[in-house]
Amino acid sequence: MKLRKLQVYDISYKPLMKDLNIFFPKSEDEHIHASCFIGINGSGKSQALEIIAEIFLFLDRVYRKSQFPSKNLSSPFGFRIEYEIILSDVEYLVIFDCTAVKTKAKDIIVEVFKKGDKGFVFNDMENLHHYLPNKVVGYTSGANETLSLPFEWYYDEYAKFTGDRAKFPVKFKDLKDYDPMLYFMNYNTNLGITISSLIFEDDNPSIKVLKDGLKIKKLISFRITIQTNQKTAPGYVSRPDADEYAGIALTEELRDWREKLIKCNPKALQDINDKKFNRWILDFELNETTKALFRHHFKNSLELYTALYKLELLNNLTIKDEIVKNIRRLREARLETNLQLVPKLPMVPDDEKVLHYSELKLEMESGHIVDYLSLSDGEHQFLNVFGTMLMIDQDNCLFLLDEPETHFNPKWRRTFISTLKEITKSRKQDVIVTSHSPFIISDTKNENVFIFRRTDGKIEVSEPPRETYGASFDNILDMAFDIKIPISEDSLNEIEKLDEETNPKTIQNELNKFGESFEKTKLLNRVILLNANKGKV
Repeated sequence: MKLRKLQVYDISYKPLMKDLNIFFPKSEDEHIHASCFIGINGSGKSQALEIIAEIFLFLDRVYRKSQFPSKNLSSPFGFRIEYEIILSDVEYLVIFDCTAVKTKAKDIIVEVFKKGDKGFVFNDMENLHHYLPNKVVGYTSGANETLSLPFEWYYDEYAKFTGDRAKFPVKFKDLKDYDPMLYFMNYNTNLGITISSLIFEDDNPSIKVLKDGLKIKKLISFRITIQTNQKTAPGYVSRPDADEYAGIALTEELRDWREKLIKCNPKALQDINDKKFNRWILDFELNETTKALFRHHFKNSLELYTALYKLELLNNLTIKDEIVKNIRRLREARLETNLQLVPKLPMVPDDEKVLHYSELKLEMESGHIVDYLSLSDGEHQFLNVFGTMLMIDQDNCLFLLDEPETHFNPKWRRTFISTLKEITKSRKQDVIVTSHSPFIISDTKNENVFIFRRTDGKIEVSEPPRETYGASFDNILDMAFDIKIPISEDSLNEIEKLDEETNPKTIQNELNKFGESFEKTKLLNRVILLNANKGKV
């Protein structure tokens, strides 16, 4: 997959995004060349990622097969999106055009062109869902929650859909489970990614990138808790002998996933209290037997993670109905009232979750055993970003990474793009990154860098005036952030003050307090010049 064009005609609740128009170039080599959105805070980078996620959320709702009829849906804003997708080794250009806010689903202009067939336009609307991305994966460092909103909506929708199907199987007998298209990666999902990736490490040689980067030797143990009759669950039954259908009902698919997870743990038992809450506490010690059981019941790391992810999405069902309904109402009002910020669903406490991870232990190359929680923010981020990309090795996936390197040390920032290229080599995927890091920009070709600036209440997007690939940091800081001299302000003020000094001794006495820089060299030259002029007097 490759995104080619994003255009926003009009949008009431994000006025800065109105008239946004970005064309994404295509590379012909085997590597994925990430598009990099750069600019100061508040310049619209994260909002642009959210716009893309919202577009695919809307299109998924309209064209997904396994759901309620969606013909009455209207677009949240006017947009045009173009992307290339490859199906059965054939490349297609897919275009969706919603000419205005509230364009009805039936009025969306859809064009699908098959490469090599000039003028051929796809008209099989019943199968249009095949031409949507397999997955749109979002990540944010946590400093900016803008991107998470459409994914939160998707979680809520999936939880309600799945819960309704389980409770009323006859009513929804014609609707099947579906694999979510939108995946959002945060601190909670990271444990599932780590578990799934390291269980199947023998099947994926590329996992070495992850283990070497973090100096992990192996996964030692972890706990997965699954419960459906906790006190906050809809349909909670307080009897100690509650049957397995008490509380949150599971669809046939989810019951099967739960059963497979239990079978992967030969020691799995329920005591009386656990039966009351339909709770399974699964403690795993990772050895060859455990790995063999997981490989028997799950095809690969992605299938295991999908099972965990789907169960985890049901956590939203434990939130009180009135809270959920109120937030849904505010979401809908967003389109009518230009509401820019919408409250998010509250976090579900661990002891109320349908699925919860804990007790994850790792053995490091040093021989030390560490708890996952003791890892640094940067190590968590490394696991989350690269673990997700390693695991989702599917064609036609789009990764939207909002500042994915904020907690990285300089060495990891320096190798971010090269690591990404190594992981995604020969894949049919696309990646868009927002960043403030000169390391990432310096490893990105000029045509793939988009500078965002906020001017007179609008967002302007431009190409860097000079080549960014291999450029020095002072050039990058100048082009992207209007920083002419790459030195922090406090020290620069002192240097500039000394530069006005006429006594060479005063300057000389202060020189040693500064680190090496071009500006310090200028001061040294000024000392030489002042001494030379003094001798002439």
